[in-house]
Amino acid sequence: MIMKFFSKFSIFGLLVVFTFFSFRFVSAATTPSFGMAASYGVLSSTYTNTSVTTINGDVGFTTAPAVAPLGIHPNYGVAAPYPQAGIDQATALVALSAPAQPCTFTFPAGAINLATDVTHGTIGIYEPGVYCSLGAMTVGGPINLDGAGTYIFRSFPAALNTTVGSVISLSNGASACDVFWISTNTTLAATTTFVGTVIDNSFITVGANTTWLGRALSFGGTVTTDTDTITVPNCAPATLHIVKQVINDNGGLAIANAFNLHVRRAGIDVVGSPALGAGLPGTSYTLNPGTYVISEDANPAYAQSFAGDCNIGGSITLAPGDDRTCTVTNNDIATPSGGGGGGVTFPIDTCPNGDDSPSYYDGICVLSPTIVHSGVVVPLIGITKVPSPLALPAGSGSVIYNYTVWNVGGKIALTNITLKDDKCTSIKFISGDTNNNKKIDINEKWKYTCTTNLLKTTTNTAIAKGYSDDSYNQVSVATAIATVVVGADLPAPLIDIVKIPSRLTPFPFGGGDVDYTYIVTNPGIVYISDVTVTDNKCNPVSIIGGDNNRNHLLDVDETWTYTCKTKVSVSTRNIATAKGIANGFAAVDYAFADVLVFVPGFPKTGATIYQNHTFRNILIVFGILLISTGFMVISKRRNIQSNDLSK
Repeated sequence: MIMKFFSKFSIFGLLVVFTFFSFRFVSAATTPSFGMAASYGVLSSTYTNTSVTTINGDVGFTTAPAVAPLGIHPNYGVAAPYPQAGIDQATALVALSAPAQPCTFTFPAGAINLATDVTHGTIGIYEPGVYCSLGAMTVGGPINLDGAGTYIFRSFPAALNTTVGSVISLSNGASACDVFWISTNTTLAATTTFVGTVIDNSFITVGANTTWLGRALSFGGTVTTDTDTITVPNCAPATLHIVKQVINDNGGLAIANAFNLHVRRAGIDVVGSPALGAGLPGTSYTLNPGTYVISEDANPAYAQSFAGDCNIGGSITLAPGDDRTCTVTNNDIATPSGGGGGGVTFPIDTCPNGDDSPSYYDGICVLSPTIVHSGVVVPLIGITKVPSPLALPAGSGSVIYNYTVWNVGGKIALTNITLKDDKCTSIKFISGDTNNNKKIDINEKWKYTCTTNLLKTTTNTAIAKGYSDDSYNQVSVATAIATVVVGADLPAPLIDIVKIPSRLTPFPFGGGDVDYTYIVTNPGIVYISDVTVTDNKCNPVSIIGGDNNRNHLLDVDETWTYTCKTKVSVSTRNIATAKGIANGFAAVDYAFADVLVFVPGFPKTGATIYQNHTFRNILIVFGILLISTGFMVISKRRNIQSNDLSK
């Protein structure tokens, strides 16, 4: 009886704890538009300043200060757009208040010191969210805003204060464009380092020698400064390009515009969304900085994956002025091959936030099992594509694409090889299968060619796919993207990246450290500048060599090597992106790799264990529960300008 009570209590209590930790810091905050108020460093009815203050941003008032501030402020005083800015401030205030922005955390009753509070989480560190207090809110020391997203601090109906020398800092993508303070009145003490926009219809008083990255908005109220510096942050809009790519290698017939794509912020479609899919250069959106999620209406005949600047779940955070590209790929689904025994079977997850199963193209949640087995070897395939010529200055003409496909992993042969190009369909195998076994063996390089006629500047994508030559049939995919310029003697750059994890066999349960090696080459004919390499699951990616002449250009005879180390605790798929620029064109390439973590078998209880986000959370609770009962379980890219270039 006691054990039954204990078990029920343990399960209930652990689920409560699990729920608390799972949802404790979920942020629903969003950044509103400030309209004409966005450019104002000071917006007030009465502006008081009696000493040397610098304001880089517009200054609005009806009663002028005794000493005009220094700095750059194209709009000064009561002239337009001052009246509209006041209206837009009021609109933004409504958008930052409840019920539009419900509290994600409410401090205990009474005044609160943000620098010393521990009820919200780690002392002095705040993640994106809406923090609410019915008492006065004070920044009484250093605090750090950590992570991209929106921060709203509401001390209403009470005051906002800082103490002398207090500092607000930003890290990991946090932006002054997304920090907001709402109060009945505000007093910043001397030598404060402050960040964000204060909206206060009573008064804002800024102590001497304060440095403020943000806005003091008190239309209808008073703003007072004293030997301070206020700088309006650069919150320029960002550009997002959504590129649709469709692979029909299993009999499918769909094209890009058969898919309906969404770009949403906080679950709401942005202007222009949804839109039918479009190939390069894709569909472009002009957006405010913030986090967006790309999705599409489900098509059960196609598997979905994301690449480019999006993460594996289709999410992207845009900073002011960003020009980013997300590629959404759909691959028609074939009946998957079965795997061997001895491992745990994980039905593919529901994918609302991405997919961590070892297959590349199961993102739309096909209910077919994928086997994670201790004996599996992860395959890796590579591809380069070189057009000849890279430019047709006289106009339209014939282009030959030359492809090389090889076995990057070098641990297991690759079988069932396919090569598709979205702009050249008559691909022919030339050579490389030296033993005629229809497998890319460890030291083989297969050559292909394809010829087509181009009428305009064209960017195309080739996709090579192969499977491990064993009973598990693990898939490996590689891409190669190339642009041929028609009408100008400006060859576009080509860049190639391969990524090799230090471990190609599964880690034991619990995972371990993995070192990724990235090899970046230039298969083209022009040097490449502004080369970057990023990985959506490993940071930072660091260059360790290859720029032999130290000119910071990826020359055609150079191989640059990068590395990144991370801890992998569950089976993980990640995508590396290499980018560069030459002759006004962007080059981009992607490399995909899996690192597997073995999951041991459990006693047969009739329950199915799923490898998805829910499974990982349940596994945590399950492990704690076993301990409590005396058991232990070891637990692209910037937009490629594909325009017709006239001579």
